[in-house]
Amino acid sequence: MEREKQRKLKLWLMELKNFINRTENTIIVVEGKRDKIALKKFGIDRVYPLKGKGFHDFAQILSDEIKPQSIILITDFDPEGEIIFQKLQKIFSRYNLPIDTSFREELRKTGIKFVEEIPKRIFK
Repeated sequence: MEREKQRKLKLWLMELKNFINRTENTIIVVEGKRDKIALKKFGIDRVYPLKGKGFHDFAQILSDEIKPQSIILITDFDPEGEIIFQKLQKIFSRYNLPIDTSFREELRKTGIKFVEEIPKRIFK
């Protein structure tokens, strides 16, 4: 079972990296710096951590300066991460920021609870 989850996680990382590399103006929003570092270890770029910024301020910056074509929203699956996910969905929609939640839903299927734990699961 654990091996299957690890295989799914590797596939997820490969699909995410390929998608980011194929699409010019897509970004990934994560909760914190450690989440960004975890994804960076697999060559995944254009990751923007939320921590330390107000949700509305962050949305305003994305809307005014970055102007992404799509935002892949990936938060943790603990209660706090779920709340952040729901709030960001609402706030981003107010700013007409397009959100892609499909990668988060696929990550959930791998059994990962915290984004920053991805390297530990892969390099076991």
